[in-house]
Amino acid sequence: MMNGKLYGHTKEDALAFAKNNGVRKPENIINEVASAISQFRSFAEKHLVEESWISAVETRLRELLESWGFSDLPKAMFDIQINGKLLEKVHIEQTYKGNFHLLAEIDGQSRKFVIGKNKEEYAIIESVGPANLTIEQLKEVAEKYLNL
Repeated sequence: MMNGKLYGHTKEDALAFAKNNGVRKPENIINEVASAISQFRSFAEKHLVEESWISAVETRLRELLESWGFSDLPKAMFDIQINGKLLEKVHIEQTYKGNFHLLAEIDGQSRKFVIGKNKEEYAIIESVGPANLTIEQLKEVAEKYLNL
């Protein structure tokens, strides 16, 4: 229970709780916890958690973080090996126009490919969300569109 509530806690509830209990730098603590939570996917994959569980938990965690005002969450990024090339920080972001950007670093160079509504992968990305794509899905998209 926090601030008289069992459910639906807000960031303001947590800050009030911290203030009432002498917790120093509560904003920093909240930010560190949010950052750690946003890394759930890579931690779960490392520990061989089943994909269906990862997606379900990650989706809920992102919803909760966003409800606390963390809309600039770090994206799920992976390092992927394709045809002997190392692609670093591979991830997909949605743009304000509704397209998706496939982003990666290859040999120190930033690469980008726009995935518009006319691409077959668009519907898949839209349905699961860019942060919920598996490493295998990202690898397929990167291999296809980054000419590797």
